[in-house]
Amino acid sequence: MPTLQAEQLRAIAAALMRLRGDTLSSVGMATGIRPANLSVWLRGKEQVISAKRVATLMYHLGLEGSSLRADILHQWRDAGALDDLGLVLNALVGSEAVVLYQDGQPGLTKTRFLQIGDVLVRIELTAGVAAAQDLADFIQPHRVIVLAEPLAAVLVESVRATREALLTLAEQAANDVDDDELLDSLLFQLGNSSWPTASTNTSSPVGWQKLEQTLRAALHDGFEPSAIAQWISAARDSQK
Repeated sequence: MPTLQAEQLRAIAAALMRLRGDTLSSVGMATGIRPANLSVWLRGKEQVISAKRVATLMYHLGLEGSSLRADILHQWRDAGALDDLGLVLNALVGSEAVVLYQDGQPGLTKTRFLQIGDVLVRIELTAGVAAAQDLADFIQPHRVIVLAEPLAAVLVESVRATREALLTLAEQAANDVDDDELLDSLLFQLGNSSWPTASTNTSSPVGWQKLEQTLRAALHDGFEPSAIAQWISAARDSQK
């Protein structure tokens, strides 16, 4: 990921503040930056904030260097236009594989999760005057996993708890659907950062394709999905 330029940093900071629901005052209290100076900096006068304070600001907003932090659960809200979401993802994710978790729950606000390598993002999408765009069409994720349970109820106490809750839901869904859906669930499990790094590299599309081909071949050759799942569970347990 290339180093972000000053103008990009300001645009990303403003977008993240809107996605997070932050205000100048709340960010100022968390970072020690005067709201007036932050406002001026966001409008293009970078000399009012030192480089150290800019780094502190971006870290607070969820960035470390030019990447989204993997040690926190990012919680964003978008009113349906997806402009801020698109700006942040285009600048910080690039070609990295993205897994989208969604459900079919009714309601004005939809809850979605994005897994971007080791990064986990919870997104609440609320339709505005115009209907909200379909998130899958907008971001074109590498994988879409549809869950029966409402994602709004998924634990958000920590990034680890959220990751485990999503994994549990994906495993449950795999028991009720065909082999393709099970395969999606297995791919997610193997991409989990707490598993052996040799299992797969979620940032490599080629790695995902090879893994998918291998699992499809195993299913075609008569291996029962339950047997594959047991093998994966055994591999995980052996690493604990």
